[in-house]
Amino acid sequence: MRSFLRLSTVLLLTVAPAMASEPILQPDPQAYELVGDLWAPGRDEAGNKNAAEDISGIACIDLGGGKRRCLLVNDEGGKAQFATIDGRQIEPKKRVDLIGEGPNPETLGRQPKGPGCPDTRQRFKELDGEGVAYAAPYFYVTGSHGCARRAKAFTLSAMLLARIRVTADGKAAVPEGAEPEGAVETTWRLGDALARAETVGAYVLKDLTDENGLNIEGLAVVGDTLYAGLRAPSLDGKAFLVAVSVEALFAEGHEPYTGTPKVIPIEVGEGAGVRDLTVLPDGQLLVLTGPAQFQDVPYRLFGFDPKGKAGPVALGRLAPLDESEKRGKPEAITPVGKDRVLVFFDSLKNGAPRSYTVPGLSR
Repeated sequence: MRSFLRLSTVLLLTVAPAMASEPILQPDPQAYELVGDLWAPGRDEAGNKNAAEDISGIACIDLGGGKRRCLLVNDEGGKAQFATIDGRQIEPKKRVDLIGEGPNPETLGRQPKGPGCPDTRQRFKELDGEGVAYAAPYFYVTGSHGCARRAKAFTLSAMLLARIRVTADGKAAVPEGAEPEGAVETTWRLGDALARAETVGAYVLKDLTDENGLNIEGLAVVGDTLYAGLRAPSLDGKAFLVAVSVEALFAEGHEPYTGTPKVIPIEVGEGAGVRDLTVLPDGQLLVLTGPAQFQDVPYRLFGFDPKGKAGPVALGRLAPLDESEKRGKPEAITPVGKDRVLVFFDSLKNGAPRSYTVPGLSR
């Protein structure tokens, strides 16, 4: 794949402001079929298992021939779920617990000493999983590292970063017959890194709605670098990535992270933040942006080289969904072929997955 820097001469020569020439991306006409429901915690009033309506992250391993092994996460509960994509068929697979009912003494780093957030009551309830990444041999899943959005309370479990060691075909790397939880390790250190980060560190454990409080919603890993994509803060038309060494985050022991993470601003437009990230085959990032809080801004796709000097390249904005599904919010993206990306939506059953053709995505 050629660099998005070349792509900028084909598509856009600006970084963020909306332009009349920016493509409007419509869903591809062919639908995706789900073979069973994706997991969600709890049951409905009739006692049936809930289907997920809060898919917030996905990452996949390309197995070739149109087949992919993926990991998905909800922003509720403490589990992730494996799934396979074969052509346009999605089949849910085994679930894996990322957290238990309380803090795990084996979690790397040091547990946060005191609560923050407007409501200082501490709880350990759910991961608030918001981003998934893959870099061999691990899938990574991050909590939001922010205050609970409704209760505005400090949720200790949302301050975790987890990874699952997997085989080349994307299955938990555990002995035959063992539970997948044996491949999971967790760390507190991403929270340390965020608090030490320039510009954005001042917004850690502030309320998202009223104080532009820091929230992770995207995750990508390239080599030894983990990129946390921030929904907020959004400042002067900029969203932010925080880049941290994976080795430092998962170093043995319980010492906190004491390094200096790199903060990368991205010009994406006023009121916009990162809603998901994914890595493209050439190591560059595909960035989904949307409202940092509840602003009336579109959901857009950008190509971005986090190690380069050029700004992001606007690839297009996602067309609004039909009236019956207008409550759906794009929350999770993954490439599924040449010039195609698969999008899952929050607030719609099973994420209502649909693919979009993004001209010039693969060159």
